[in-house]
Amino acid sequence: MKVTDYIVQFINAHKIDRVFGYPGGVICHLIDSLSKTKSIKSHVTYNEQGAAFAACGYAQASNKLGVAFSTSGPGATNLVTGIANAYFDSIPVLFITGQVDTYALNDREGIRQRGFQETDVVSMVKSITKYSVRVDNPFDIRWCLEKAVFEAFNGNPGPVLLDLPADIQRAEIDVSMLKGYEVELKDDDEFDVAHLDSILKKSKRPIMLIGNGIKIADAKKQIIQLAQRWNIPVVSSLPAFDVFPFDSKHYFGFIGTNGQRYANFVFGKADLVISIGSRLDIRQIGLQRDRYFKDKTLIRIDVDKYQLVNKVVDDELGVFLNAKTFLSAISHLNYNFEDWNAVCIRIKSKLLGYDDQEYNRYYSAISELLPKECLITLDVGQNQIWFAQSAHLDGQSVYMSAGHGSMGYSLPASIGVHCATGKEVYCFNGDGGLMMNIQELQLIKREKLPIKVFCFNNFALGMIRGFQERNFNRNYSLTTESSGWESPDFEKIANAFELPYFRIESLDDVDIVSNLPEGPAFIEIRYKGDTNLIPNFGRTELIQNQLPEMDKELFDELMKL
Repeated sequence: MKVTDYIVQFINAHKIDRVFGYPGGVICHLIDSLSKTKSIKSHVTYNEQGAAFAACGYAQASNKLGVAFSTSGPGATNLVTGIANAYFDSIPVLFITGQVDTYALNDREGIRQRGFQETDVVSMVKSITKYSVRVDNPFDIRWCLEKAVFEAFNGNPGPVLLDLPADIQRAEIDVSMLKGYEVELKDDDEFDVAHLDSILKKSKRPIMLIGNGIKIADAKKQIIQLAQRWNIPVVSSLPAFDVFPFDSKHYFGFIGTNGQRYANFVFGKADLVISIGSRLDIRQIGLQRDRYFKDKTLIRIDVDKYQLVNKVVDDELGVFLNAKTFLSAISHLNYNFEDWNAVCIRIKSKLLGYDDQEYNRYYSAISELLPKECLITLDVGQNQIWFAQSAHLDGQSVYMSAGHGSMGYSLPASIGVHCATGKEVYCFNGDGGLMMNIQELQLIKREKLPIKVFCFNNFALGMIRGFQERNFNRNYSLTTESSGWESPDFEKIANAFELPYFRIESLDDVDIVSNLPEGPAFIEIRYKGDTNLIPNFGRTELIQNQLPEMDKELFDELMKL
């Protein structure tokens, strides 16, 4: 059997029915093998970065392995941003890169390159993969594939990469002679449930902070049930804001620099924080991490032991467990924090919409018209934060680039999300992010995918323009129409890709969303005014005291609750 035929057989055995990539000279053997199977559909994107992000979206939405392939050299380096995205957001993706023949590989120090498009991609991605190797012996292929899949899912998931020289791809192998990868599984760590029980019994104002680890572990149902049974308030990190329905009486928004004011207020008043699958990074709790945990007990549950080593406060309790395993272990415990939860409900009712601006209201209105069964992708920038701040979701799942924060993610990721689920996808973008991978509109048109592409066009790189406003005395260099940035005519763009085009220029136009045609569509939301993200962390000891400062009378009232 040819090596690439074996690879395709291996992918098929793992029930992966879609792969994404771009053709090239030294990946043609894999492409040829993929073409001979009916159980795996190959999607050619228009840039390898698009393939990488589509594979990420596929993996996020399916909880299966994503697969992306490219040729060597520029093909492989175009994957790197997607590889980094998969690493920082813990997404299991197998990246397969072609490489020049083994006999053409550079083996002399100081020589930059021997083969055409030869590039040592393995060395480039070592720090952003869980496993990365060049396969130099065709009889190692089974071992390397099994090792790669194990690493992609074991512990904290992430990307893996196999670099395949062309002569290895076309080599003939006797499958019966292939050696498998032997896994030595370790039992989950145990933790002292009785100790946690004693801490919770002493707490008057506990909260749970949930992060992306809840979604990765497929533990949405468990955390919602636990919150309901305990009557315990829950806040989230940005990528987990979709876990609870917006109107849940136990969910109080996402915390952080641009998190809802009521979320940060509730977080600030808690005496115990149980963090499950959240990194507690700078965007969540600022640079002075310990100040937000003053007079608080912190318990952290994470499947990544290195995150637990990176302590927020010296006396925190770290639990090295998968989120789902942890929730199962404490499922027998019972508490009732109804009085404290009622305080949080009052805080939320007083601060809901406190910081809303017109563009927040666009997202609030649009979200209420989204089909309950649809899926959502967000790009990076102001549009992402506004949606998370304002959307009224009722069970829809949201996918984004969180840790790596890569503009251009939403459009190709929406392709992967649809391919994984068969569902309609609502894809939200800013004008800047959309331009990063706009070529993938052709794939959506070509395959008639039911993806609704939204572009919030504020005619600027709004997030950086806002940063320049606050820090550079309004010197808007390279971010506005008068300083070097320019958005295209998106109506002409949509027409060029033969996509139905719709325009929203006021809140009165939002009803367009409930009457969109089947299949793909392009919806432009035009907003000509300056846009800013609020609230922001202030220079204060209190996480509750965000900027712009609250009405003092209201602030004092809520602090006394």
